[in-house]
Amino acid sequence: MTENAGTIKQAWRSKRARQGTWALALCTYALLLCLGSYLRLQEQDLRQNTIVQTARMLASTVLSTGGESDDILLRVNDLLNVDSVLGVKLLQGGDSPLSVGETQNDFPPQSASQNVLVQWDDLFEKADIALRLDENLPYDWLILRLDGARLSPAPHWGTLVNWVAAPLMAGLLAVLNLWLWGKMHLRPMQAIQNHLQEHSGKLASTPLPQELTKGKDLTSLLARQIEAMRVEVSEAKAKSDFQARFLHETPYALLRCSVNRKVLYANSAARAQQALFGDDSKEFVAPALSELVRKAFYESKEVFGDIRSKDHIITFRAVPVLDAGYVNLYGEAKRHMDDDI
Repeated sequence: MTENAGTIKQAWRSKRARQGTWALALCTYALLLCLGSYLRLQEQDLRQNTIVQTARMLASTVLSTGGESDDILLRVNDLLNVDSVLGVKLLQGGDSPLSVGETQNDFPPQSASQNVLVQWDDLFEKADIALRLDENLPYDWLILRLDGARLSPAPHWGTLVNWVAAPLMAGLLAVLNLWLWGKMHLRPMQAIQNHLQEHSGKLASTPLPQELTKGKDLTSLLARQIEAMRVEVSEAKAKSDFQARFLHETPYALLRCSVNRKVLYANSAARAQQALFGDDSKEFVAPALSELVRKAFYESKEVFGDIRSKDHIITFRAVPVLDAGYVNLYGEAKRHMDDDI
């Protein structure tokens, strides 16, 4: 859980990840809002059809037997005994022979041509339904005010989608997008960084894991470039080590020292000759070699000199490197002292 949270936080720091997440969340929210609104309209249509069918059934019950006007008035008036009926009204031309309970004066409009008219109150709790009656009946319209909340529940699925599902899904997809972004783009980059940190000092000999270089994304491209550089550095190091080993294994004494006698480099053959050094730590050359170094440096030319080491004499050539401030010493010849007698 902590690892996933870290991945999401890391992805959130990326500008592209934030932009993509916001776009996905807003699109999801807008799409679900449209879906919820459409679902709410469908629920409302179904609710209205249910209430209209109820009104038709009630009208059919009281009007199917026909009869005189007074009989019809009594039967219609009895509709108020039904729990869901809040008011009834009969219209004949411009007159209203019967209007009991809750009714509306300006409904239906006189110019109406439909056979069924429905009008809801502001809260969609009460519905006025006007039914055009048969021409054989003495009345033109039957208007019923019905309790919509009692007959059919208000639309709720569309409301749930708009107020609950839309923000919840947008948030979940945003988190999922950040997690996937971190997993696919940033985690490989973090793996490369961890590899470089864990193998600091030995990168040339430690290749990157193959799974980091196999992809086609920018992170894999970077990993392949790092691996190519590692191979190049490794080959250069191997070549340098080979050359250094050659110098180290040569039987001739080789030294490099600064003007102040400090030893910068000495191969094995040189370090085996204690007479070439002025102290046991072998940090400084012997005074005889120091004089040779000083002379080569200040005369700015190659000079030669002999150094005695036990029963041997070693001839050194001192080559100054003026721009770098040191002198290279090459032990070019080694002979036994008896050879000079």
